[in-house]
Amino acid sequence: SFLFFVFDRCKMPWPFFIPEFLKRRACRYLLHHYLGQYLEGKISLEDLTIDLYNGTGSVGNIPLNVETINEALEEVSAPIQVVSGYIGQITVSIPWSSLMRSSCKVEVSGLTVTVTPSQS
Repeated sequence: SFLFFVFDRCKMPWPFFIPEFLKRRACRYLLHHYLGQYLEGKISLEDLTIDLYNGTGSVGNIPLNVETINEALEEVSAPIQVVSGYIGQITVSIPWSSLMRSSCKVEVSGLTVTVTPSQS
């Protein structure tokens, strides 16, 4: 089970003059901006792994916010309800050298979700 969010296929390395703490904050911001409402709790800066050469940041084993997901499923009258779930790994790619011309990529892999039939 592999879920893939692609905002662009561009992948460029990060310039080394940008401090690591800013790169970590940028990765965390993108994760929270696009996926934050579906994640349980906040991702800490210490949990992020940064790969300077490839321009990526990643975090693993993130529990899902079941309540928010179930609310979204109810809005579309889905016949299921999420009981539990987590994401094995989320990877963010930021094209630092062409940030204004290229898009970022957020990849979600190892998605595990336990569902039951909805009760309504």
